[in-house]
Amino acid sequence: MRKIFGRESKVEKHSHEHVELVYQCVLKLKEMMAPFYQGEFDILDAEVEEMSKLEHQADEIRRKMEIEFFKGAFLPFDREDRIILAELVDSVADIAQEAAYGISLSRITFPAHYHDDFTELVDEVCDSISVLKECVELLDVDLEQAIDKAHEVEAREEKVDRLEREIIKKLYQSYRDDEFGILKLIELKEMVLRMGNIVDRAEDASDRIPIIVAKRRG
Repeated sequence: MRKIFGRESKVEKHSHEHVELVYQCVLKLKEMMAPFYQGEFDILDAEVEEMSKLEHQADEIRRKMEIEFFKGAFLPFDREDRIILAELVDSVADIAQEAAYGISLSRITFPAHYHDDFTELVDEVCDSISVLKECVELLDVDLEQAIDKAHEVEAREEKVDRLEREIIKKLYQSYRDDEFGILKLIELKEMVLRMGNIVDRAEDASDRIPIIVAKRRG
């Protein structure tokens, strides 16, 4: 039994490392916004490259977790859900990277009067992933608190949805008022949607927590 518990301990360690790297990916997205607002695309491209390295590291840790699961870490009823959870958490980094590439490739001049709107949205996205990180970490410490954090991720996703809709509504109004053209509208709208998708993926991951807890409690 000691051997099995050793494997579980490895998975728990990798799980914490993995969700931390995913969180760092999303924080890197926040760091990218300053050069994007200023049109400093060389700096922006370098930040995207750094994010890619973080996302690759997260993938490597996830694969290590899968190997431990294959070797028999955790009981079968728990193993499947833990694998699914790891994949869902990993998808947060994937969509963050997609958002980063989209911003980098856009090469548009950012409309300065949208600075506060985008800053608020990005801050909310980062805060949501921070809560997801706590949620995953608590899964091996306190099941009730893990569920509370899962519910908090859900509430934050709803707030991000509202911000997303408000910004897109304003973008369309700016387009109708001839503040910018159709290309900039499309690019900015896609950025907002991708930001929202990051939190959608976080909610998908957090939704797995109550399932894991329910099965553990039998």
